[in-house]
Amino acid sequence: MRISIDERDPGFRAYAEARDQGITFAVTLDGERLEAVHTADDVTGEVIVAARNASGRIKRDPYFNGRVQLVTLQGCVRIARKHRHWSDRSAPF
Repeated sequence: MRISIDERDPGFRAYAEARDQGITFAVTLDGERLEAVHTADDVTGEVIVAARNASGRIKRDPYFNGRVQLVTLQGCVRIARKHRHWSDRSAPF
C-alpha cells in the first residue's frame, strides 16, 4: 500500500479516500513510529518524512521559501489503518 499527502503522488487517492471516511494511519519504519510522514510505501520499503534538526524541530528547505525539507528513509515499513472513534474531534493524520 502507498499513501501520500502530496496530490501529485499516486498514493494520494488512497489517503484522501481514507481521510474522508475518518481513517488515519500510523506508519512505522523498522518498528519505530514516525511523525510528519509525507509518503509511505510498504511494498518498496520507503518513507518520506520531514527532516529534523538536532533538537528535533522540523527543518525548512533553504532553497524553497516556506517549504519543509524532506528526507527519504528505507527499511521495513508498516502502515496501520486507525479508525477514529465517533467522539474523537482531533484532526485526522
